[in-house]
Amino acid sequence: MACNKFTHMFTPYTIRGVTFKNRVFASPVTTNRIVENGYPTPEGIDAYETRARGGFAQVTVTESFIDNEYSARHEHGLNIWSRNMTTIHAESIMTLTEAIKAHGAVASIQLNHVGAVNHPNTVIGHKNPIGPSAFVREDGVQVDEMTIEMMERVAGNYAEAAWNCKALGFDMVMLHAGHGWLLSQFLSPRSNRRTDEYGGSIENRARFPIMVCRKIRELCGPDFLIEMRISGSERIEGGMELPEMIRFSEIIQEYIDIIHVTSGIYHSHVETKAFSSMFDKHGCNLDLAAGIKSAVRIPVVAVGGFNDPQQIEEAIAAGQCDFVALGRQQFADPEFCNKALTGREDQIAPCLRCSCFNPLSPNPDERPIPELWHCTVNPWASRELRWRQAPRPIGRRRVLVIGGGVSGMYAAFTAAERGHSVTLCERASALGGLLWFTDTDTHKESLRRFRDALIARCTYTGVAIMLNTEATRETIESMKPDAVICAVGSQPRIPAIKGIEKAAHALDAYRDLSIPGREVVIIGGGAIGCESGYFFTEHWGAKVRILEMRDDICKDSNDSQRRALIPRMRQVGMIWDCGVTVKEVTDQVVLYLDRDGNEQFAGADKVIYAAGNIANTDIVKSLEGACPVFVVTGDAKRARTVRQATYEGFCAAMDII
Repeated sequence: MACNKFTHMFTPYTIRGVTFKNRVFASPVTTNRIVENGYPTPEGIDAYETRARGGFAQVTVTESFIDNEYSARHEHGLNIWSRNMTTIHAESIMTLTEAIKAHGAVASIQLNHVGAVNHPNTVIGHKNPIGPSAFVREDGVQVDEMTIEMMERVAGNYAEAAWNCKALGFDMVMLHAGHGWLLSQFLSPRSNRRTDEYGGSIENRARFPIMVCRKIRELCGPDFLIEMRISGSERIEGGMELPEMIRFSEIIQEYIDIIHVTSGIYHSHVETKAFSSMFDKHGCNLDLAAGIKSAVRIPVVAVGGFNDPQQIEEAIAAGQCDFVALGRQQFADPEFCNKALTGREDQIAPCLRCSCFNPLSPNPDERPIPELWHCTVNPWASRELRWRQAPRPIGRRRVLVIGGGVSGMYAAFTAAERGHSVTLCERASALGGLLWFTDTDTHKESLRRFRDALIARCTYTGVAIMLNTEATRETIESMKPDAVICAVGSQPRIPAIKGIEKAAHALDAYRDLSIPGREVVIIGGGAIGCESGYFFTEHWGAKVRILEMRDDICKDSNDSQRRALIPRMRQVGMIWDCGVTVKEVTDQVVLYLDRDGNEQFAGADKVIYAAGNIANTDIVKSLEGACPVFVVTGDAKRARTVRQATYEGFCAAMDII
């Protein structure tokens, strides 16, 4: 039965005869194997259908390009520019649009041209990239200024691509005029230095985007919706700011149907909030969307870090926007809308904004290490088709899960969802494992909500939870399970440093934040040391110094996390020394050798260490053999991250048939 808690979020909205069943859009995101040679793959079709089935009002297919000459920056886009599509090509895309619309979602696709930031090796024939103005980039690449004739040609390519999209079953297109791509290059004074009628005032800079919209409308007719994504502010020196974007929105509303408000530029994605980080507020672009909505009469979409239906409900109810678009949250929980509608919002897996992907390098000459797009909180993400084809259980099994951390809980409710009888034993008095500290660390509120969602899902699926219960061989033998999933976790690695007993582990430091003094030394500059140190600095107002043996800090974090965290560490006054060897911890001093081998001292009222964790292999060994089917998962297998813990717990449960 539908829940009336989010009445504004679930109010339909009709534009030009197209009805959106609620106010939540699935913004354009890519995934693994989404496109091959311009065709949607079975995995790609399934991924987008999964979002439509999950209740989104609109599903937008990832960035595709309007020609095969200048516009494309990668091969993930659909070939929607060709005038001579083969039957199999057309049928593949029509299967995609049919799959989206089968569940009541509106099918959309993002069209883009990357313009001046393209690379000659990407452009067909190795020509110079094109943009509003000619210049030589910092990497030495010459960008050619677009003539009016070329602008007409590119605008025509947009229209032809849009017509193909309409013919293939899409209800609308999204024109990307943000994040530093071609349309926004014309809008931004940072990149548009023209002195003709296409440069200067915002009215002039808007002429080329208007040309594109006019040609699309002329070719596609009044019943085809046009959504335009803009950066409400580029958040960069010399770039577009909100007042000009409000004026542009007032102008462009005559030619489009929906304004979609993001921010920033792609090549400084974290710094400018094109992709928000865990340290940015949720709905980080909502103020930009609200400013634009106050000035226009067409509907406005806000995007940027939303991961809670209550946030969406409040934004729409307050009149700050008409729709909210979710990006990475689609990976975290494609059932977001359905769960909110049916009163199961406590089971939504919130996006942690930990970067399920790293943006592609703008330089195709670089040799990147391949990396699949996977989600920390949802092991189904980007694997939907493969796991949907997994064999179903041939019987109801008795499953014992030992350990109530992330891996154990994910295994437990997954096994229960597949029809098994599941018991979970946890020796502590609460579920959550090492995530107890998220009750304190305000930067980890989404991780805390993920923990709570796991608990809710265990309860909802009927997992029998036994707290304050330490499983032994005798316990296992008496319960006679058909399978045991051992997820007994890990413990802090204690570095072999003289006097280390005078220090506290980083997580234990959360137990008592009323620490006297202001000098804090953290031994270990990995993700845990840096993130906890940043929180402690904010909470205590302490002077935090990190001592790291490697050549840099935060090396176990991805590029996006480093971009978000390290500048903030500097801003709050944290300092760090790398390439050091810590020799001794005393009551008030940490003795270490610097990178040159010189002896140094760091004064400390509190010493904390974060040297990683080690698996509880002794517990695992004491239990092995008590059941023929005995699978070890997560940190109990090898101490790593939440992503591995969820995935291995999930896999272990899926293998019980």
